[in-house]
Amino acid sequence: MRAPLLLTLLLGACAATRNPERSKLQPAPVPAPASVSAEPAPSTTPAPAATATPPVPAPVAPVEATVAPARESDFELGRVGDEPLTSRDFLRKLWIADNRLARRVVEQLVFSRLTQLESTRLGIRLVESAVDAEVLRAMGELERKLVDRQSKLTLREHIDQVIGIEPELYLADLRDEAILQMLAERCVRAWVLENDRCDVRVTELRSPEALAAAQADLNAGKTFAEVAKAHGSGDDEVTGTTVLRITRAESQDLARAVFATAVGTVGGPLEQGGRWLLFVPEARHEGREGTWVELREEVERSLATEPVGELEFVQWRAAMVRRYRVDLQPFFQEVERKAPSGR
Repeated sequence: MRAPLLLTLLLGACAATRNPERSKLQPAPVPAPASVSAEPAPSTTPAPAATATPPVPAPVAPVEATVAPARESDFELGRVGDEPLTSRDFLRKLWIADNRLARRVVEQLVFSRLTQLESTRLGIRLVESAVDAEVLRAMGELERKLVDRQSKLTLREHIDQVIGIEPELYLADLRDEAILQMLAERCVRAWVLENDRCDVRVTELRSPEALAAAQADLNAGKTFAEVAKAHGSGDDEVTGTTVLRITRAESQDLARAVFATAVGTVGGPLEQGGRWLLFVPEARHEGREGTWVELREEVERSLATEPVGELEFVQWRAAMVRRYRVDLQPFFQEVERKAPSGR
């Protein structure tokens, strides 16, 4: 994971979308993959059967159990006496009780829809055997967790007795989530390859004194590496730096600063929340747009060697919000009863 400060710099006020977690023993959020196409592409953890690309790949079949009919925004959950319990009642109470959880679920739904829209635009398709392999891998992780906890229950027994949901429904949700995960990884990496990007080494200075000392050392002729090691901090504790791949985005302060700085020279300081960044662009890569057919081979090769990182997800999510209209105002007005605030 990257430092929270760097993510704040990239997103500003926008909430970060995190890689969906598939290994927790709890009900999984239900995306709706029925409208998502699928493409011949092995999983990042491929099974042997998933490595061959069939001439005419079969699309992943939608999971019938998760496709809900359209409902009105305020439907009945049940009745007490003659009074209905409605979805509106539930959402408001949930928001008051735990709006962090509610926000996280809404964000997961937004993430799911953005992934579906972008994967359809690109024409991404998955091999069904690759999805099956990924589901088996996820189930294996869950079963290992039960063994580690010394549980005497099988996975299905745990889902039924502890989580309290029909096991087949839970496993169908797990499959949907695996599809969403695989599509999202390919959407993100394709977007990264489509855009200009820069490999940059960053050091974080956590006090005005550290900043002043770093600048003095640079003015005295010391190298960025020497300054970072003496005064900075980063993922690499030895060097005091973090290596990032930044995608060009004019709406993000760090991206603008990085692409305005010549390769090999020190940029910054870039201030954020009482901390400062100094950085050195190390290499630039030109983007190339294309369809999934044109990008697939390079995307799959890159995923096999370097899984998608959180920073890539953060930048991709910010770009997708600009590409596709996201309007959550009706939800927030419903649960908060506030006047529109340009949220």
